[in-house]
Amino acid sequence: MYVYIDLLFFENILVNYGILSVTEKLSGMASTAWRKLASSAVGTVYLVVMLTCPSIRSLYTIGGKIILSFLMIAAAFPLRTIKNLFKALLSFYITTFIFAGAGYALMSLTGQVIYYKNGIFYNRFRSDTLLLILTISFGFLLVRAFTDLFRKRIEKESYIVNACISIDGRSVSMPALIDTGNTLLDPVTRCPVMVAELDGLKELLPPKMLEWAKNWSQTDNAEISIEHDAEWTRRIRLIPFNSIGNTNGILPGFKPDSISVEKEDYCFEKTQVVVCICKNRLSAADQYHAIISPEMVSA
Repeated sequence: MYVYIDLLFFENILVNYGILSVTEKLSGMASTAWRKLASSAVGTVYLVVMLTCPSIRSLYTIGGKIILSFLMIAAAFPLRTIKNLFKALLSFYITTFIFAGAGYALMSLTGQVIYYKNGIFYNRFRSDTLLLILTISFGFLLVRAFTDLFRKRIEKESYIVNACISIDGRSVSMPALIDTGNTLLDPVTRCPVMVAELDGLKELLPPKMLEWAKNWSQTDNAEISIEHDAEWTRRIRLIPFNSIGNTNGILPGFKPDSISVEKEDYCFEKTQVVVCICKNRLSAADQYHAIISPEMVSA
């Protein structure tokens, strides 16, 4: 059996580039075409050296291949933290296993003769180019299915942050979901709006304010001024909203002194925010007790 180095080099450049492109999407880390091409070349040169220099046994070990993956990831992505390194490596391994499985499955399904030597698979396919195209296409489909299956759960978990609401020296903290669909704004000040469960605000709001929040629709505005002091009267907001089945809804709310949101290693503090009060549970699984907009976690 003959192996043509030039053809092998070209095919592996394409496959590696495809794997790195999927790794980029899966990890959410940005790269450039030149960096991915350079990384693809590193992996391909390693393979060619393995074939032409079988006496270098370390190239066939697990340690050698782990070092190769580190080199390829370092060449393809700007790795500023250890966390980014492991995130990229995990995405790279997942993508590589899926692509390898796709190629092996295609060769098996088409009844091709498969050879295994020195950690490398060979086949007697009539058209290596056709197998390459089929493998890349099948691999992309499998990766797409994998990401679609887990994206909702991963995104939901990664978009749950800790939010702390402060008023007059008092504060309460609660898990909050960053919802890209939350576009609520105070119509007067154009401040972003946070929606929080009433139960999570009991330690922050005075009893009369809690009572008003429960029965605000039956409370006259004049009664608000009588029952609550001027400070809380000044804080009260009524925010209009639209939703499916409710085109003219109103949410009661108040303006806190500040809201700080902790997301990973960053803390975002906003003073121009309105907190709307929801009497119902926001998460059926009790994962979060508030909803915030992406604007509240931006510098």
